[in-house]
Amino acid sequence: MRFPAAAAVLLPLALGCDGGLQPGITPASCTVGICGVVHLRGAVPDSTDYVRVVVYQAVPDSLDHLTSFAGVSDPLPLGPDSARYTCCVTPLPPGAYAWVLVVWKKLGVLDANSAPSLLMAAGSYLDPADTTKPGVVTVPASGGAGGVNIVADFGQLQSIGAFFPPAARTR
Repeated sequence: MRFPAAAAVLLPLALGCDGGLQPGITPASCTVGICGVVHLRGAVPDSTDYVRVVVYQAVPDSLDHLTSFAGVSDPLPLGPDSARYTCCVTPLPPGAYAWVLVVWKKLGVLDANSAPSLLMAAGSYLDPADTTKPGVVTVPASGGAGGVNIVADFGQLQSIGAFFPPAARTR
């Protein structure tokens, strides 16, 4: 099943999350934003610039809306087979988040024109009750949403541009 992976285009790449990667995070200790573990599968491409988790309140409907993300993690470490993350804006507002995905970026200068060739979706959070659908994560007013675990498969990378019909790829 395809998810609109284009959502990660034009990430403010220098931005991270104030919480960053938190090795001690467990579902019970996630106090802000969205936290979990990314399970890394397959060989990391040699051309990797970074891998991050990106969060959206609504799934973007075109390339023009890709900068409407709510939060982005710091780059994930790629040596181990899994990495804990926290994704937030200080703080990530309470509410429902419709799309949480792992984005892989190839080496190169990222801009609106290069995004479809440099950004790929490596995986997204799936509904635990129906893994054929994206999972919605609700951040409560009292803290963070933990246990938002994602499988990122470098053997199944999907181009950002491929998720939008040609008419929605305006730039």
